[in-house]
Amino acid sequence: MQSLGSELEHPAVDRFLSAVDQVMNSNTLLLKIRTDSPITDEHEGAAVLELFLRSAVFSSAMLEADRNRNWWILQSMADSAAADKSRLLQEGFELTCSPMDASQFEARLLWMLCTAFSPYGRHRTASQAREFIRDFERQLFGPSPAGWSFVAVQPNFLASTHYYDQQDGGSDPAYFDGGPNDSASFIFRGDIFYFLLTNGCP
Repeated sequence: MQSLGSELEHPAVDRFLSAVDQVMNSNTLLLKIRTDSPITDEHEGAAVLELFLRSAVFSSAMLEADRNRNWWILQSMADSAAADKSRLLQEGFELTCSPMDASQFEARLLWMLCTAFSPYGRHRTASQAREFIRDFERQLFGPSPAGWSFVAVQPNFLASTHYYDQQDGGSDPAYFDGGPNDSASFIFRGDIFYFLLTNGCP
């Protein structure tokens, strides 16, 4: 597998991701990956995603996205002498995937901008959100999302800060916060897939 993160450097992509950051108070990340062979269906897609998550490509793509979005949070953790990059994965996780259609995926994006928990009340208007989403999807999928497959992934596969449940043993590095704004979306067609991740806390 190969990371294509540099291909995501576009104003429409940055505008959408930054808007999600502001609404959710999130460290939103988007990965773009080329697979070794085309993905043919959701079952194979889930297998490819799990293989990706357990690979070194995932760790490097997450750090690349973290740097490109100018967060430097995961990178700082990885640079720490005490940090183990492999610990970003939740030990013993079971990948849970639920297929979506294009309209359900768009509704998920609209939720991120208009109705998700926003600790500082920074929701976008519906018209502004739809404009951001339209430009974002055109940049990712071209003139139409036809032929793309959309999957909601349960956000339990990465280590959590345990901000919301206040359990002991918060991981470092960690990405998810255990709250309502944790989400993961897997989108694929042929030998290309995107992986959109959100978190967020006050």
